Amino acid sequence: MSAPTRHHEQAPAEQSMSRREELAVSGSVLSEAPWALAGAAGVVTAGGDFVLHLMALHLAISSPLAMGTVAFFAVAGAGSLLRSRPSRALQWAQRNPWRFAAFPGLACAIVVFVLSMIDSGGIAGSVFTGLWHGAAAYGLTGLVGSVGRPRRARA
Repeated sequence: MSAPTRHHEQAPAEQSMSRREELAVSGSVLSEAPWALAGAAGVVTAGGDFVLHLMALHLAISSPLAMGTVAFFAVAGAGSLLRSRPSRALQWAQRNPWRFAAFPGLACAIVVFVLSMIDSGGIAGSVFTGLWHGAAAYGLTGLVGSVGRPRRARA
């Protein structure tokens, strides 16, 4: 029997994981994210987007906050996948980057939905805004997890 590879085969225990168990494992991996770096990325992105809106003479608060939220969750998710301290949960996430990416993508979609509801109050537009921002965080996290390699542990 061959060993499972990174993208193609999965160990039998991984095939039987429920969606709830996958989210629990993803939450465990995300708890070790580089939060300071993710926060800085979110602030810089939101600030840059706010300045671009001001340059266009358009005062916007919700849009820059939503873009900052995408940067925050994408950096947190990708950073947690690339850390060097191995664990069983991290190994699962590194073998299944797109499944793991659902957690930061969902978190981003929820936060952006709430921000959009507070700003505009429309449900349909808020759902759409939350979904596409969540999809962006999902795609960025999954892409980094697919092509990135974890850092080597320092001796």
